[in-house]
Parts: sequence; structure tokens; C-alpha cells
Amino acid sequence: MYIWHEPAERMLVASGLEFRDVIPALAGSGGIVLRRGGAGTARQAAAWQALASQQLPALAREDMHAWGSHAWADWQADCHGRRPACLDGDVAAMLDHQGARAPLPALRGRFLAFAHDDGWYLKLLYAAWDDAARLLAGAIPPALGTLDMDALEQGSDGYWLQDGTLQVELKTHDIDSVLNRRL
Repeated sequence: MYIWHEPAERMLVASGLEFRDVIPALAGSGGIVLRRGGAGTARQAAAWQALASQQLPALAREDMHAWGSHAWADWQADCHGRRPACLDGDVAAMLDHQGARAPLPALRGRFLAFAHDDGWYLKLLYAAWDDAARLLAGAIPPALGTLDMDALEQGSDGYWLQDGTLQVELKTHDIDSVLNRRL
């Protein structure tokens, strides 16, 4: 697993985390808004769908890697258990990789994620560090190694975890360069 953190942007970048790994961190959410494939264009927004939290385990069993790119944002139900009204609006535009800098306030969610080839590249924007730390604590298998969460929170280095060993790595969005060196 490769991971790094940019605290000023509230962003984690990782390789080795799949959607199924983050499902435990989505417990308590109403569900997710999901966009499969590219972000679309100004003329034609990408298709999206809202999935309730009960549907997430079935989604994780799909071959998400074969989708190529996808994006998701969690949402919180209102006090009556209903999904936010904005889900009926132009959600696809909100899930635009270039424009999004934080979880979507209208969804009252904690995460906004952009992934390519599920497990290969993940850019995860978060609302609060504690939520991101809990997500990672539940998603990183102990056999990979122990991640120093305090050091990761500071964001000065990237990390490579493999076979119980943690090594410092460069911070880059070029996942291929890291994996080509490491694998």
C-alpha cells in the first residue's frame, strides 16, 4: 500500500485501498452518491446513482476495477431518515474531479472520493481528520505494517507499507512511478 496526506487540502492519496475496504467507515451514513466512469462534459453530465448504506456490500462485490474511473460521496439522511433533497439536483456536476475540493456540504457527508481502477488510485477528500483516521484504521490490514497516524496527519512524507514494514516514500499523484519502483 502507498499513501500520503496533504493536510491543507484535507486529502489522502492511496494505492492499495479498494472501495470494499472503506465500507466500515461508511457505517452510520445514509449511503453514497456514485458516479461510474468519467466526469462527463458541460453539455452532458455523467450518470450518477444514490445507493443506501444497505446496498454498499453488494456494490463492493461488483468488479469496480473494470469500471475505470468512478467517484463517490457519502450522504447523511435527515432526521426522518430521508436522503438530502440535493440528491435530486445536479449531483453529477458536484462530483467533478477538477472542481471538488472538499466533501459536498449539501450532502452533509464526510468523504468525497475519486478512484481509478479500484485499488490502483484513490484521492479521498475528508471533512474531519478523525473520520479519515478511523477509515484508515479499519482499512489497513495489520499484515501490511503499522502506519504512524500522527506522522501521516502531519503530511510531510508519503509511506509504503508491505510485508509488515513501513518505508518513507515520495508524495506524488503518479502512482505508476511508485508502483514500478516498488513492485
